[in-house]
Amino acid sequence: MFRFLRREFGFAFGNVLLLLVVWAITDFVYVLPDTYYSLYVEAVGASPFLLGSVLSVAWLVMAFVQLAGGDWADREGRKTLIVAMSFGKALIFLVFAAAPSWQFILLGEILVSVSVISQPALMAIMADSLPPEKRGLGYSLSLVVGATSILSPIVAGILYSQYGLVIGMRIAYLIVSSAYLASGLIFLRLKETVKTERNKLSFTQVLRQYPKACKECLTVWRHIPKPMVILLVVFTPITFFVRMCIPYYSLYAIHHLNVDELQWATLQTYYSIIFHLSLLPIGKLVDVFGRKKPLVLSSVFFALGLALFVGGDVPRLYAFFFFSALGNTLVFTAYPSLQADLTPKEYRGKIMGFSNFIDCFSGSAALLLGGFLYESISPMIPFILQLVFMVATATATLALITEPKTRQD
Repeated sequence: MFRFLRREFGFAFGNVLLLLVVWAITDFVYVLPDTYYSLYVEAVGASPFLLGSVLSVAWLVMAFVQLAGGDWADREGRKTLIVAMSFGKALIFLVFAAAPSWQFILLGEILVSVSVISQPALMAIMADSLPPEKRGLGYSLSLVVGATSILSPIVAGILYSQYGLVIGMRIAYLIVSSAYLASGLIFLRLKETVKTERNKLSFTQVLRQYPKACKECLTVWRHIPKPMVILLVVFTPITFFVRMCIPYYSLYAIHHLNVDELQWATLQTYYSIIFHLSLLPIGKLVDVFGRKKPLVLSSVFFALGLALFVGGDVPRLYAFFFFSALGNTLVFTAYPSLQADLTPKEYRGKIMGFSNFIDCFSGSAALLLGGFLYESISPMIPFILQLVFMVATATATLALITEPKTRQD
């Protein structure tokens, strides 16, 4: 047994181990306020359209910092950004905890979006630290540690029942702030994975080099294989519709499907259990049988789940969360594995920064559109559109996506 574990999980040390520990902490605390986030923003004065608008602005800001983050991750190194932004988030989440109105939520979301400049560095240092033949299992393990979040909706439900929505959410955000402070301290032990041009990254350098950083990320595609470009083209449209719907699942279920708040927390806990139980088997499947088939299957599962959600009662919602959990497991392991397979190490930060830029920029427009459709046309329309494009994505993945014969280190 020990030999088996060492053979399969021997890569989980050093940087990988530190990342896993931090994600175990942050995944638990992040889901605490996320459980009732939409209801909280509604409680401090935002309509469904304003909810979408707040997140739209945040994602637009996030889009433009991703380009710079990708370039700086390759040029200045991964560690500096990761550590600095972890400590930054510890302060930022205090804004959410004290927010008296939705305008403060907007400020907090903008600041969080700026802090996500470290996301390409996090993605790159994880890819750098995983052996190519273990990427599927490695990405699965990075999600498995998030099993700590299984209890998060239950804890959120307890806070809700004991203190009410607003006070319970404020307590949740204080817990999040404390967790990111601890994460910053842990990340101080990370080891850099690329040679850097400088050892220091000052604020004035950041501002001065921002245009160059953006240009580097936009021109790096000349060095990238065509299959990586196709992968981005195929999956960008569906991420648009996924982002469009995210804030409205809880509102739709509670206001239109007559699910109460504690039932919603229970359903999310059920989803989390299915998601985390399936991670390691599916991660192994992605390494053994390839990345393409799991990507096709993920879109099929999402489509089946959405068909059950739009008119669902509680039993159908359990089925929806089952299919959604499996779909997310498949795409969260297969997609980054294929992305790493196709991307040379020296361009990895820039490519991930550009991919995140496209995702965030389209997500900003999607959230604005989602709020308009939900409030002004019909609450059901965003979910119907996502269902249609899930079917289209499954077809496009089957027809257009190819896997490399040799995977990048």
